[in-house]
Amino acid sequence: MLTFTKAVTTTETTTLETPADIADYVHAEFLRRAAAAPFKHGDRVRITRRDGIPPEFMAGDVGTVMLCDPEFSPLTTLMGMNASGMTIQFPVQTANLELA
Repeated sequence: MLTFTKAVTTTETTTLETPADIADYVHAEFLRRAAAAPFKHGDRVRITRRDGIPPEFMAGDVGTVMLCDPEFSPLTTLMGMNASGMTIQFPVQTANLELA
């Protein structure tokens, strides 16, 4: 069993009795965050500013979104290509992205 307290506008307490309850709760939270994110898994994006990105990373200033959860991070994880032609995963500031 897992009991936790979550402070939002009001305080709510939830008790999750079984592993299935925990899995359902986590999945619902995942769906909520995914719906609220400005970019979805698989979106093709263009990098509008390269602040903090080494020049040899993210060739072509484009990538595919692997993870975007701005509620907990200002970064979006992209899959892109580096200057050597390798496919890489790299975090980019979400504010510096737009749909391609």
